[in-house]
Amino acid sequence: MDLDRLYREQERLAKRAKLYDAFGKIRYVAGLDCSYTGDRIIGGAVVVDYETLEPVEYAHATRTLKFPYIPGLLAYREAGAMMAAFRKVRRDVDVLMVDGFGVNHPRRCGIATHVGVKLDMPAIGVGKSFLCGESCGADICQDGEKVGRMLYTGGSKRPIYVSPGHRISLDTAVELVKHCIVSGRLPEPTRLAHEYVTALKKKYAGN
Repeated sequence: MDLDRLYREQERLAKRAKLYDAFGKIRYVAGLDCSYTGDRIIGGAVVVDYETLEPVEYAHATRTLKFPYIPGLLAYREAGAMMAAFRKVRRDVDVLMVDGFGVNHPRRCGIATHVGVKLDMPAIGVGKSFLCGESCGADICQDGEKVGRMLYTGGSKRPIYVSPGHRISLDTAVELVKHCIVSGRLPEPTRLAHEYVTALKKKYAGN
């Protein structure tokens, strides 16, 4: 496995990421997540109405798991299944929320940036644990640049980590995630996507 080639590709994708708002009115947001069963990876997409935060569409895709877990290269393990699921969605989605990170990443190309650039879609990374960088108050900085923000939501003592992926600014990414919080720690699109792929995992494991 040529890791240097993958690192270089991430650096090229990072240079293509647009960290400013490049979208119009938001009607639908899709949450993307993955789960695993045996040698299969299940990608799931749940489309949520941005105003009501109710789910309006579900789609999933399965792939044979071929890439090992390597820190910093999660996209090469999960992005293919996520994008395959999203391509089955019929509605015109305006923004993606991805379980993972955007430009808050060692090479500024987490899975939300990878997926966002590949699909040319506005994308936000929502991480559940700290990845890299240093705290600048509530913000996370790398090389003096703000690349993410810690949010304490739903009364949780553990923050979530929001970072822009593509075609969105950090401030707007945070605003959208806050809008999508109902009562728990995670925004509804990624929370529902996690529930969806977890249920699919149990279904496939029982076959």
